[in-house]
Amino acid sequence: MKPTLITGISGVGKTSVVGELWCRGFQCIDMDEPGWSSMDAEGHLHWNMDCLEQAMTEAGTNRLFVSGCAEEQADLYDRFGSIILLSAPRDIMTERIRSRSNNAFGQTPAEMARILTDLEQIEPLLRERYTHEIKTTVPVKDVVDRILGLNCPTSSCTRRRASRA
Repeated sequence: MKPTLITGISGVGKTSVVGELWCRGFQCIDMDEPGWSSMDAEGHLHWNMDCLEQAMTEAGTNRLFVSGCAEEQADLYDRFGSIILLSAPRDIMTERIRSRSNNAFGQTPAEMARILTDLEQIEPLLRERYTHEIKTTVPVKDVVDRILGLNCPTSSCTRRRASRA
């Protein structure tokens, strides 16, 4: 079974969705977590492609959800069975970013400006390749229910916890 990519601009709820999937027992990789990616000198996030490739191979036929947004993901689109774009209105995104405590990215004016630029410039590129879009203006449990309904019928889904790098 091919992995599912959950993508979107910072503040749409990717980390919350992965957390809920993890709590439900699904194998997940949050590419924002240490070891899965690194920031370059210009502040651009880059995925650790070797680690991701290894995890995707090791998942085999088990359901794997990969969450993140970086330039490298385009090189892997053919490796994903589904590409789910999470989206939210700008005002909701900015409020989430300002109030979150689990991720400091977006707290400075320069970082917030970058996120808003990404919303204008990167989200349209993501829209060119997604297979499903889910608006994250509903509770996270409802977003995850929708993801699982799109990608993982209960009768055929293998649940398994993954070790985090």
